[in-house]
Amino acid sequence: MDLSDLPQFTVTEVRPQRPDGNTEVVGGLSHLRGVHNDRGYLYRPDGPSIIGGFDAVPRQADVPLVFITPDADIAPELAPGVVYPWLDSYWQPYHLDMILAGPEHWQRRTFTATPAHYFRQAGVTGWQPAGGPLPEGAEDLGVRGGAWDHEHCELCRATIGARGAPDGCVNPQDYWLCENCFDRYAARRDVSFAAEV
Repeated sequence: MDLSDLPQFTVTEVRPQRPDGNTEVVGGLSHLRGVHNDRGYLYRPDGPSIIGGFDAVPRQADVPLVFITPDADIAPELAPGVVYPWLDSYWQPYHLDMILAGPEHWQRRTFTATPAHYFRQAGVTGWQPAGGPLPEGAEDLGVRGGAWDHEHCELCRATIGARGAPDGCVNPQDYWLCENCFDRYAARRDVSFAAEV
């Protein structure tokens, strides 16, 4: 499945910006497979995607919908007749980007535990890979060796590392896929996961 198989939103009208800074984009969806929420993205493969929401969860294809977005300014091509793949808010645009990049951007690897930096912020304990700056205002609780002991598959959330499969696939942005999702989606540039939620 490629981008053309996802629901396609065809723009029929772009209304002037409202006083609240949002823009209403009127259009319709080609089908509803993978549309589960009123929020999502008009996906732009060559630029930032347009986030927003319909005035209601679409219940029927090919009926006029109003997509409300604060991001109209980032898409100079936004005009009647333009068509965008729809990405439901369950996913993020980077999920499509990483799969469409193709298998050459991934490396099979055994997950190895690394140090984790623990912190407390607003009464909640968190952790992140050691080496980066802590969130602003966080209380430093120290680094614990080997505590970053697993990752999760970006698509199916399977555990890779401790208490899961030892091997997975990782891309340059340090996103992980389990071997099943790599073989099913990334190896084939198949975006059908976005319609299967």
